Amino acid sequence: MLNEEDMDITAPRLKHIRRFFSEFKDVSEESRFRQEMLTKHRRLAFNLFVVIALAMPLFILFDHMVTRSDQLNTFLLVQRLLQVLSCFVALFLMRKIRLYAYYDILVFGFLFVFFVLVEVGSYTFADDYALYVIFDIIILMSLYASGMLSVKLSLVLCLGHTFVAIVIVLFVKKLEIHEQIMVIIGYCFSNGAGIILAISHHKIARQEFSLKQSLSEKTLQLKQLAYRDSLTNALNRRAFQNDFSDFQRMAARVKSDQKSLFLIAADIDHFKSINDSFGHDIGDKVLVAFTKLVESQLRPQDRVYRFGGEEFMILLQDCHSEIAIQSVERIMGLLNQGSLGVEELDGLVLCSFGITPILIDDTVDSVCIRADGALYTAKNNGRNQYVFDLGEDVKPK
Repeated sequence: MLNEEDMDITAPRLKHIRRFFSEFKDVSEESRFRQEMLTKHRRLAFNLFVVIALAMPLFILFDHMVTRSDQLNTFLLVQRLLQVLSCFVALFLMRKIRLYAYYDILVFGFLFVFFVLVEVGSYTFADDYALYVIFDIIILMSLYASGMLSVKLSLVLCLGHTFVAIVIVLFVKKLEIHEQIMVIIGYCFSNGAGIILAISHHKIARQEFSLKQSLSEKTLQLKQLAYRDSLTNALNRRAFQNDFSDFQRMAARVKSDQKSLFLIAADIDHFKSINDSFGHDIGDKVLVAFTKLVESQLRPQDRVYRFGGEEFMILLQDCHSEIAIQSVERIMGLLNQGSLGVEELDGLVLCSFGITPILIDDTVDSVCIRADGALYTAKNNGRNQYVFDLGEDVKPK
């Protein structure tokens, strides 16, 4: 049964996420997360490449406003065209990415090339290029906040680019001391704020992933509770009704192979007297032991349902009638040999069975009524036996 702690899905599992780099401590869980997020990140990166490719021609039109008069415009033009070319290459390769590791390589490689070209192009800019710095800082902040890359990779790119940009400010550009200080502060602030944004973004994304996983697990547990008998762990009547549409499709499929699905109604003989003589605790042990014995004699694809009390339904899939009969005879033989294994009992626990095929036009009620009818006939004939109801178009071999 689920307790209150198991049902607590409102608090994400923070202890599983590294505090600074915002990654799952478990490598396999981190891999599952990255792979699940791949589609979203691919779309985000693809859109970024498109925006850059479209924006570059606009920058070319206005580059003369920030370029030094003694520099050749051709140099900057080639730099812009290389940026556009790298976008088209990245767009072509992005469609082929199926693993997140390759995604990291592609996006990191593209942004590395992009930053290098930006740094090279900045050589042609006028010494008073505050607008360029502001634009550069916006790029850094956006990269951090987008979450396209992990915190580690974002740090490598952004801090590397910042270092080169500061070197250019200090040793290449002719800026006043206070201008240099303001630019350095701007880069430091953008990286500091960006790191906080990146950590927050990645942590929230992983919290949502953990919450989604927890919710799926709890939903599955609740579904198992809804479709499982709490005592024997066998499937219950609700599960049978839910599965019946699948049975009808299977019955139509296997009919062409001269096979069928068979429903077997089973009812433990004189079970009330067991409860009266030995108590309900022993009666519960009998039900559990009976379920395990039946399941041990079935194939993996067959199913056992507890309909209530001592009544069970057994579904045999994709088989001939002789297999259904042999399965019942094996179970009866074990019961008659005292193989149930409940030590408190001083006698045998026996069972009666009703066997019938599931027909294509059957409903839940019609097939259960037919199986129950065969079962009651076996009971009336003296118990500890089975009766086969032929249905309409299947005969036992």
